[in-house]
Amino acid sequence: MKQKILVTNIPAFYKIRMYNEVNKQVRLHVIFTDAIESDRNSDFVNGDIQFQYTILKGTNRQKISQAISIVKSIDYAELILGGWDHPVLWALAFRFPKKKNAFFIESSYFESTTSGMKGFIKSLFVKRLSKVYASGKSQRRITDELGFKGETIITKGVGVFNYIPQPAYTPKDKVQNFFYVGRFVEVKNLKYLITVFNSLPQYNLYLAGFGEQEEELKAMAKQNVHFLGAINNKELSGYYQKMDVFVLPSLIEPWGLVVEEALNNGLPVIVSDRVGCAEEIIDESNGIVFKLDEPSSLNAAIVRMAEPEKYNKLRKNISLMNFEEIEKKQIECYTK
Repeated sequence: MKQKILVTNIPAFYKIRMYNEVNKQVRLHVIFTDAIESDRNSDFVNGDIQFQYTILKGTNRQKISQAISIVKSIDYAELILGGWDHPVLWALAFRFPKKKNAFFIESSYFESTTSGMKGFIKSLFVKRLSKVYASGKSQRRITDELGFKGETIITKGVGVFNYIPQPAYTPKDKVQNFFYVGRFVEVKNLKYLITVFNSLPQYNLYLAGFGEQEEELKAMAKQNVHFLGAINNKELSGYYQKMDVFVLPSLIEPWGLVVEEALNNGLPVIVSDRVGCAEEIIDESNGIVFKLDEPSSLNAAIVRMAEPEKYNKLRKNISLMNFEEIEKKQIECYTK
């Protein structure tokens, strides 16, 4: 069986699920550069790990030493580096053979600079790669602009979430409840989202999550905007299925796993054109992509989505999506 080494940041639940599946076909050793992020739900780092792994500890210098030692001890076919935002990743890229170096990229071109000094430095990293796993078109664009000429594989995902059998299609004659799940931070553009719903009192907005903007957002919200607090990932399905539409208005969103979760729970979606998965999985059959640089675009998308004829058409299409097949194709990208 082939042996691959994968280096990434934290053991997030959706990564654990994906690596467990990959490990059934390719022997996998995962090196995690960190243990947890403080602004995530308590169960964000959670799961039954079924692959070999190491969580690096200590200073960056100590982590680099640990990582190099692990890689040197394994007769591997591929070293997959998860980004370029940690010194360990740079050390490994330049320490080990280019022909075995691969890279998986989850950032989209909206938030990742490819010009100037930063772009030049990243281009040096890219020259140490022979393969790129890009989650979508918005991600591939980065390495293309940095001059990567090797093999690129589009995975159409960043991991495997807790998917469920698709809910049966049931038409609705009233669309009223809109849902957001995520952190309450500036990049999620929630002030704008709430401002729009403040002007549309006929629709309800429900927000699940927490973060540094929470009190400010609550202070500006009118009566049709409701805060649900933090919800464990395993409990989210019940909330999704009580709602009508999912909304993600982010200024920057590398991918947007919550968009896939919403679709899997039967919800049509409204996302900004800065959401990384928008080009890959959102089209006229399952949602609406609004333009951030057009102030009335989100308002128009909400009103359009609330039309029963439009909504029910999307909802019926979504009920036919096969997430088991989507997962299978994503796993196959890493096992070839």
